[in-house]
Amino acid sequence: MKTNTSTIACLFLLIACIETDPSGGQRMIRDRNNKTVTPFEVDKEIENKLLSETDRASAERILLKVEKTFNENPENEFNIINYGIKLADLGRFQEAINVYDESLIKFPESYNIRRYIGQQYVTTRQFDQAITSLSEAITYANDSPAIESEYLGLKKSKKTTVYNVKFNIWYYLGLSYYMKGNYDKAISSFRKCEKYTYNNDLKVVIANWLYAAFAKIGNLDLAEAEIMSIPTNMRLLETKSRKYHDLIMLYRGLVTPSILIKRNGIDADVGYGIGNYYLINGQVENAVSAFNRIISTEQQERIGYIAIEAELAVLLGSQISDL
Repeated sequence: MKTNTSTIACLFLLIACIETDPSGGQRMIRDRNNKTVTPFEVDKEIENKLLSETDRASAERILLKVEKTFNENPENEFNIINYGIKLADLGRFQEAINVYDESLIKFPESYNIRRYIGQQYVTTRQFDQAITSLSEAITYANDSPAIESEYLGLKKSKKTTVYNVKFNIWYYLGLSYYMKGNYDKAISSFRKCEKYTYNNDLKVVIANWLYAAFAKIGNLDLAEAEIMSIPTNMRLLETKSRKYHDLIMLYRGLVTPSILIKRNGIDADVGYGIGNYYLINGQVENAVSAFNRIISTEQQERIGYIAIEAELAVLLGSQISDL
């Protein structure tokens, strides 16, 4: 792949915040003061800055109530998971992991708790730990119902969700492999998700990631087959699903990147999809530009942002090897 000097310079600028530990292979994050932090401290750096002051104050009030309920009955699995969710809502991801880890002493075979630990490991870029936790969740969930509503969907919560437990276990496992560049295992995990895609939202989410993973291994025929199965008009409940549907329409050539940006703004998940679209089509400089728009924002906890970090690390490595 040939690129000019400005592209390489741009890649070095963008990748400056990402460093790989040569001894352990773990990704490290650098803050603006050039201080290296470990993945276990990363939640301090990616604290949810997308919340407005009003929303943050509301989330903190909710956390206090949930924490009180948890402290009154820490033996209740719902209380444990809900407490971790509310910590994560405020960007306190490692605290959530700690709560879940400690709870496994009481619930050593809980696949629900492991599913949430896995998600937070992905958020904090601890992909190997995520794979371990989610793989254990798969084993313990083996005899559970095929379609089991997530905790957010239970009657104890007013909020409903289109997701189910087994889908999310396989989904975050697939994402963990994808971020590590193990696309074959990512595809295998996403394929397992299909067994639990009982609504349009889940079908769109998986089609998007299967397309991306197949494209990474150069199988564009299978990649295109995934997105051609998605209708142009679908009833979708979640904003995230609508964003992925927009991206699928981009991959199919039915909309342009500018339309998606106008519709979704500078969104990390959409931004990764646009950049990846450019990469698939050999437009590296456009991809870097798309990634740059996201890297300059405070969306570090978003899956798209995490994928961009992984993508830029690969791009930088390929440019160095070509020098």
